Amino acid sequence: MITLVNTPPPQCVLKMDHHCPWVGNCVGYSNYKYFVLFLVYTCLYTFYITICCIPYITDVWNKRSDNPLNFHVLIMFLISLVFFLTVFGLFSFHVYLLWHNKTTLESSRAPCFRGGFADPRHYDMGGSPNVKQVFGKVPSFWMLPLSGALGNGFEWETRAYTHSDLPSNTSLT
Repeated sequence: MITLVNTPPPQCVLKMDHHCPWVGNCVGYSNYKYFVLFLVYTCLYTFYITICCIPYITDVWNKRSDNPLNFHVLIMFLISLVFFLTVFGLFSFHVYLLWHNKTTLESSRAPCFRGGFADPRHYDMGGSPNVKQVFGKVPSFWMLPLSGALGNGFEWETRAYTHSDLPSNTSLT
């Protein structure tokens, strides 16, 4: 018997965030913007469906109609509401990660650096610069699926540290 498992491929992914079964791919440097936009578009669409169903639901509630179509609209309303709430939670988590320049993997454990110190804010350059690093410098293109990530995926801007910021057993060299 052969069992197929949806697992991440054994390859190196730049700034890997996670393996996403929805898109069937590892989300990282080259496609993180598209993943976040996928969440935005999904939230907007499911919210739109939920809002469009509300007049039908209130009409059924007020008139107590027995039309079989009403049952389908009620089911569609409930499914779209559940999808919206679920995807909105995931989207909110990724907005937090984007604002703090973290990946899903880094949210559970801070990256370790030379000298043995872990720093959860090492790559956090502030909210707006972090967003620009993923979405690009031109805000009018942020909602469009156009490539705009800054950098090359290998080298990253980091916070400036002084000796007083580091643990006592660590050096900058």
